[in-house]
Formats: sequence, C-alpha cells, structure tokens
Amino acid sequence: HGGSGSLREEIRETLDYGVIKMNIDTDAQYAFTRPIVDHMMKNYDGVLKIEGEMGNKKLYDPRSYLKKGEQSMANRLALAIDDLRSGGKTLFGKV
Repeated sequence: HGGSGSLREEIRETLDYGVIKMNIDTDAQYAFTRPIVDHMMKNYDGVLKIEGEMGNKKLYDPRSYLKKGEQSMANRLALAIDDLRSGGKTLFGKV
C-alpha cells in the first residue's frame, strides 16, 4: 500500500489489520528534494548566476546542499520506521 500522506493513526490501524508492507518512496523523494529546493531558492543569486557571471562556490558546491537532502531523508526514514513499528525487526523476525 502506498503510504504517502497517510496519518500516523491510519498507518497504525493498517498494521493492526496485518499490513506488513507500505511504500514510502514519494515521501522519501520529497524529504530529499525539499531542502535542496529551499537552498537553491534562498541562495538564488549565489547558486544560479547567469550570463557568464560566477556565483558563490560555497553555495553551488553540491556538498553544501546534498548533505541537507540526505539528512532530511534519513529523518523521514527514521519517522517511517517508528510509524511502522519496524525498528529492530527484519523480514525474518527481530534483530
């Protein structure tokens, strides 16, 4: 079942009915992309210079914004693990 936009209470209810898999790809993609877009928009002049001008290397260096995306996605995955009550578990049982 796709879980995008589902409330925690709804997710927990489906678990009580025996659902064992929920897709969170859309939420993970959004979590990764949102901070990158925010970075680009807040630092527009330093990142997206046009017509031969140079921007601010510290702002357009991918390492400056990809870390934000990675951290945001990691936070979203941690939330999903908690929502799905799957911490410390594998498909084969508990860790």
